[in-house]
Amino acid sequence: MRKLMFLALAPVAALAAPPARNVILFIGDAGGIPTLNAAALYGHDRPQSLFIQQMPYFALSDTSCLDQWVTDSAAGMTAIVTGRKTNAQMVSVLPREEGSLSPQPLKTILEHAEDRGLSTGVITNMPVWDATPAACYAHTSSRKNIWEIFSQLLHPRYGDGVDIVIGADWKGLAAEATKNGLDAAGMLRAAKYTLYEKPGDIPADATRAAAIQDLGDFDPRPVLANVIPLLDRNPKGFFLMLEWDMHTEDLEKGLRRALVMDDLVRLAAAIAPPDTLIIYAADHSYDLRLVGGTTTKPVRQQPLLIQPWPVFQVDRRHSGEEVLVAAQGPGAENLHGFIPNTAIFHVMMDAYGWSAPP
Repeated sequence: MRKLMFLALAPVAALAAPPARNVILFIGDAGGIPTLNAAALYGHDRPQSLFIQQMPYFALSDTSCLDQWVTDSAAGMTAIVTGRKTNAQMVSVLPREEGSLSPQPLKTILEHAEDRGLSTGVITNMPVWDATPAACYAHTSSRKNIWEIFSQLLHPRYGDGVDIVIGADWKGLAAEATKNGLDAAGMLRAAKYTLYEKPGDIPADATRAAAIQDLGDFDPRPVLANVIPLLDRNPKGFFLMLEWDMHTEDLEKGLRRALVMDDLVRLAAAIAPPDTLIIYAADHSYDLRLVGGTTTKPVRQQPLLIQPWPVFQVDRRHSGEEVLVAAQGPGAENLHGFIPNTAIFHVMMDAYGWSAPP
């Protein structure tokens, strides 16, 4: 009888999909459904025309944090990369319990990857110590603790830490170092990073590199095209998080950035190995509404925010509705329905074939 049961189950096991070797997590900061819809109209004059909107698997994710219905990026990203909700402003920690001297750190998906010997990368057009990238590698009770966050980048809890670090605000980082009587460049070199002035300067044979610039947005497409094969040299695989700010308080700037993000997801889908899970998610949404416009004239030729017939209205604050999570690759099929933001972490862990902490 046991032999018959094994024979019956064998075809099912044979058909089981192999795990993902790599995960690329794209985070559109404030890139909720209203922003994606607006970007599709702004860029293509057609709804649902983004690559992100064509990905085969998707879910609608809650974005609330532990203490507020409308989250900030720190708590929003913490939920995505650790599988646990925390309070606003907190970075990959749980609130301090009574009698405890410090908050409890939460192991992130990047740290799970480092612990298993995978290569890791963080790319952002925001400061490298900002809430979204910080949640991948740092643990602190306040996102404002810039020096604590940067110090944890250089002294990782697992493995050798983030291998490729790309972001903004070198001047701010250097100023924080000087305030603490230290040299940021020297500390990065001591942590075995090779420093590059611009993200595009990182060579294809780099193993541990940092590019933190002050030049505003860089073109991330050639950078991503370089970093994916660079990380993919590791036979164990890689984890890469790429954040692109998509806040729309400056409407046209935000929508242009959303179109750049869409190009990045499309590029990753084209060049990443087939054993790569690719996810697009937003840490929270933004109060942007489509309130007008005609279908007979390109959106870019219509007054976007000017009365009496604006196309969009922006309230310039975070909002709490569900956001789109879209994916393709091994494990993407586990994304469906309405989910908590913490579920995204478990989708990534399951895709790798790893057991998540209870």
